[in-house]
Amino acid sequence: MVIRKGIKNIIFFCIAALVILTASALAIKNLDLEYYPKQFVSEGLLNSIIIVGENAKTGDMIGAIDIATSLGPPFELGLIVLDTEINNIKEQNIIIVGGPCVNIAAAEIMGYPAKCDQDFEPGKAKIKLFDNRNNVALLVAGYAVDDTTMACRVLVNYDDYELAGNEIEVAGTVLDDFIIKRVE
Repeated sequence: MVIRKGIKNIIFFCIAALVILTASALAIKNLDLEYYPKQFVSEGLLNSIIIVGENAKTGDMIGAIDIATSLGPPFELGLIVLDTEINNIKEQNIIIVGGPCVNIAAAEIMGYPAKCDQDFEPGKAKIKLFDNRNNVALLVAGYAVDDTTMACRVLVNYDDYELAGNEIEVAGTVLDDFIIKRVE
């Protein structure tokens, strides 16, 4: 009787440990915008690269620079790269600025959509986290450059918004207040 109770306790302990380890693994990955920017910063410094499309408009580069500077002290050269300068987007944490029409990395993370703007609407942008093998990818993209700029501004001022979930939609214009909606 005592042995059976001991075995039950051991089994219970193993199951509890497994549940805790699984929850911890998901928390470490931080696939929730609630934790932004923790996924991309280590010891107060950006520990990721920001990828901008080689053929993107200037607004995408400005948005990338704004995001980088909002995440800590002056950033190092090489933290913002062109999509043509990176061979494997799964090697580290990344922030992709611009959609699949202007950024190869965005096309790859989104599964190379048949029509590059199929998941976007004028006046709207998305901020979406992706599980990128052992790393995390963040897509910041809109239908047009102004829409992407709007999403970049939300990330730059992330403390002003209640970000949650793995994807949000930002609507409005760069001159207005933004409407943020969690995508289920």
